[in-house]
Amino acid sequence: MIRFAVIALLTFVAMEFVSYLAHRFVYHGPGWFLHKSHHTPRKGMFEWNDVFPLIFASVAIFLMMTALAEPNGADLLALSIGITAYGIIYLVIHDLYVHRRMKSLTFRHPLMLKIKKAHMVHHTYGGEPYGLLFFVHPRHLREAPEQTEDQRG
Repeated sequence: MIRFAVIALLTFVAMEFVSYLAHRFVYHGPGWFLHKSHHTPRKGMFEWNDVFPLIFASVAIFLMMTALAEPNGADLLALSIGITAYGIIYLVIHDLYVHRRMKSLTFRHPLMLKIKKAHMVHHTYGGEPYGLLFFVHPRHLREAPEQTEDQRG
C-alpha cells in the first residue's frame, strides 16, 4: 500500500514537469494552432485548447484499463491515479479558478492567489511561467521594483 501511494504521489509531482514541458515546447510550439485559442477571449464554453486535457485523460484512462486487466498491474494503476489526480487539480485550479470557467469558485489562500497571478503573467507576456503549481517568474519581472499604491494612481 505504501509503494502504491508513493508511486501515485511521485507521478502527481512528475506531471507538473510533464505539463511544463508540454506547455512550453508543444503548446507554444507545434501545438500552437490549438493552444492559441487559450490566449484569446473564449467564445462559448469550450476552446480548441481543451483538446490537450482530453489527450492526457485518454492516456490515463488507457493506463488504468491496462492496469486493471493485468494481474500485477498495481504499479501501473498507481501511475494512472497520479496522472488523474494531477488532471483534476489542474482542471480545478487552471480552468475553473484561474480562467473563471466556474465564476463562483474563488480562493483567498495566498498560494492560490500567487498561482493565479503567475499564470496571468504568462498570458500577459506569452513566456514564463509555463508551470502551474511550481512556477518561476521571469527574472526581469522578479527584479522589477514593486509599485506602491501612490505609483499605481
